[in-house]
Formats: sequence, structure tokens, C-alpha cells
Amino acid sequence: MTQLLRGPQPDLFQAHPKIRQVHHVLRGRHTRLRGLERPVGQILLPAYVWGTASALLGLHAAVPVISGAAVGGLFACLHRFCSHRVWRAPAQPLSIVLTGGSRGLGKALARELLAGGDRVLITSRGQEAVDAAVAELREEVLAAGGRDPQIFGVAADVSDAAGVAAVEAAAVAAFGRVDAWVNNAGYSGSFQTMTDQTDEQVAQVVRTNLLGTLLCTRQALRLFASQPGGGHVFNMDGAGADGFATPNYAAYGATKAGIAHLTATLRRELEGTPVRLHTVSPGMILTDLLLEGATTANKQAFNILCEQPETTAAFLVPRIRSAIARDANGTYTRFLTPASALMRLATAPVRLGRFFDAAGRAVYPPERERILGRHAKVTARRQAAVRRRGGGLALAYNLSVLVGVLVMVAEAPGLRG
Repeated sequence: MTQLLRGPQPDLFQAHPKIRQVHHVLRGRHTRLRGLERPVGQILLPAYVWGTASALLGLHAAVPVISGAAVGGLFACLHRFCSHRVWRAPAQPLSIVLTGGSRGLGKALARELLAGGDRVLITSRGQEAVDAAVAELREEVLAAGGRDPQIFGVAADVSDAAGVAAVEAAAVAAFGRVDAWVNNAGYSGSFQTMTDQTDEQVAQVVRTNLLGTLLCTRQALRLFASQPGGGHVFNMDGAGADGFATPNYAAYGATKAGIAHLTATLRRELEGTPVRLHTVSPGMILTDLLLEGATTANKQAFNILCEQPETTAAFLVPRIRSAIARDANGTYTRFLTPASALMRLATAPVRLGRFFDAAGRAVYPPERERILGRHAKVTARRQAAVRRRGGGLALAYNLSVLVGVLVMVAEAPGLRG
């Protein structure tokens, strides 16, 4: 009886629409206001810092506070513009063909694409390698909490036109439409002078890198020309693409120079068409191909300049996906830029021993342990660090705040004498 007299107990936060709205904001569930903490913080930080500095220095605080808010607002607008235009992600999952995807960088790229919800078809020379890679990628994506990945594999030799045509047929059968074709298959050859390399070594480098890229690019262009909306081709460059000498990798460097010329030429040929060509520069990747014939001195350099495939893939994939989402053409995505290489050289003492000890022995864990084992958290932290966008914008923002403080210090009456 007492309960009936009391009636139902109203929930305070559900009593009025405005109260519910405030409650959702406090709990972070208001969709329209979610994410406002970043731009608000960008506006308030310089206003607060400059206002505090002016007060401590005996200056009028009004102008510095307003100026700080204006500068913060400018950077907030720039960040929003880049997030929606430059760093935009695809609105729906992509369908991508990825050659050389059974190991190394190709496998890492496939894993990163699958984790983002894309559909991927990988290739490798042998069916056994393809099947193993498909099974491992599915296991790794599911272990990371992803949905059942749509991964397909085809055994194909990229230097064989019939094999490349079979790749296209399998992709169309699996996806219906292909959004991008990534020519990742490559072979570096042994670290030897040209005179010491065998005929088969030289032929394999040229067949895989140059002929394979030519045939795959031609097949992709024909496919994209026949489907609505065209598509995107991504070619991998490497040492030699910039025209500089590649001692002990002469054949490899020559093929990469040829790929750079091929991409530039085709971009001119395809002007006015919906087919887009891009270049991806992964830098130095710690793979079996790189280590083949490497000396102890080489391995010490690798400690400074190299990265594991999964780290580089975490940097490249978001930028590849953004280029497709923006329908951009001619993008050049570089992991190891001259500036980053100089930074690595400047911090060389702390990088020594990352992958190899002084005797050249490997000290890094195998791939499975880095992805699924006890080193998985370390890998995830490194990947999250390289995925972040807007490093240059953040640096400019921080420098602007610092410069504003320095200007006020210089103008302070008590410090000018």
C-alpha cells in the first residue's frame, strides 16, 4: 500500500529533455558535442598561457588573452579542415589487391588494412605460402578484436602476364569492384657487387621488381578503365628511385629508378581519366630480403634507420586510405624522409642495439611474438605513435605559443631596463 502511494520513483536525469542533454554531455554521449574537448582546449591553452604570462610580467592581460584565443582558434580550424579533408578516412570498406602479401611489409600492410575493415586479396608465388599467410592474418586480426576479416589469396608470379590476369579475375570474383591495386612484390637480391651476382639473381630482381610492376600496373589500368569510378594504383619505390647510386644493389636500384620513371610517365598518359597513380616509399624495412648478405656494419646501420614491417605499415596504411577517400592523384607517401633520417642519425646512440648487438646477432623477437605474444603491447604502442597525423601542425601550434611568451618577455617593462 505504501509503495502504491509513493508511486514510481522518477530518474532525475530523465525528467526533462534539457536535463537529459546535460547528462549526456557529462557522460560523453552527446553526439553533436563529442570531440569538442580538443578544439576548446586548443583555443583555451594559448589564451591561458599568454594571459598568465602577461599578468606575471606586469602587462595588460586583455590583448594577450584575446590574441591567444584567436591563434588557438586558427589552429583548431586548421586541424578540423585537415581531419575532414586531408586525413579523411573512406566512408566504406575498400577492396584492395596487394601483391607480395605473404610476408614482410606486404603481410603487415594486409594486416593493417584488414584491421580497418577493408577487404584484401594477397598474392605470393606459392600456394602454400598464400594459404599460411591467409590463416595467420585471420588469426591475428581476430585476436586483436577485429571482425571476421575478408582476406583472400592467390598464388601468382607477377612477372607472368597470365598469372597477373588470374589475379584480376580472382579479385573481381571476390569483390565485384577493386578500389586499389598495391604493387608491393619485390626482390632486392644479395648484397654483392654486380660482377659477383649470378645471372639468375639479376634476372629475378628485374623480373620481380620491374617486369612485375609493369604487368601488374597494366592489368590494373585496364581493370580501372573498365569499371565506374576508376581506381588507384600504388607503386613502391626504394633505394635508387631518386637517381642516387646503390652500391652492391645495382640491379635493385636500377629497377626502382625504372619504376619511378614508369609512374611519372603513366601519370601523364592518364590525365583526364579516373585512374590515379601514387608512389609509396616505405624506407628501410627489417625483412629477410634486406638481411640477405648484410654485414655486421650494415646491421649497425639498420639499428638506426630500419623499422619492423608492422610499424611502417601502421604509418603507410592510413595515408593510403586517405588518398583513396579523397580521390587524390599523384600522392607520394614517405616513411623515412630526409628530416626523419637526420633525426635518427642525431639520436643514433640511443638506437644502437635495437635489433642487433655489436656482433651482429639479432636481438628482436620473431613476428608472431611481436603481434600475438608478450611483445604485442610494445608493438601496439609503436604503431599508435606512427599512426598519429598532424605532427607538423602540432609543432607549429606549440611553437606559436612559445613565441608569444617570448615576445611578451621581450616587451616586459621590467626586463627592458
